[in-house]
Amino acid sequence: MGHIVLWALLTGGITGGAWVGIVLLRRQRRLTGEQWRLLEATRAQLDVMAETQARLSDAESRLDDAERALLERPRPD
Repeated sequence: MGHIVLWALLTGGITGGAWVGIVLLRRQRRLTGEQWRLLEATRAQLDVMAETQARLSDAESRLDDAERALLERPRPD
């Protein structure tokens, strides 16, 4: 009996998830041209931000290396 209840719950969850996915896809298709342009512009800005973050991380790493090299250098007396 418990297996039937579990099966029913899982089936209902999967079916419900599928319907939610269908509804979300239909809503996405209803976006206007201006909304699509804004969405694409936002995605482009996110890509630029991710690239900038990667470049900043690289610059920080290089700066750390330079600082370490300067600190390890023997000082003239």
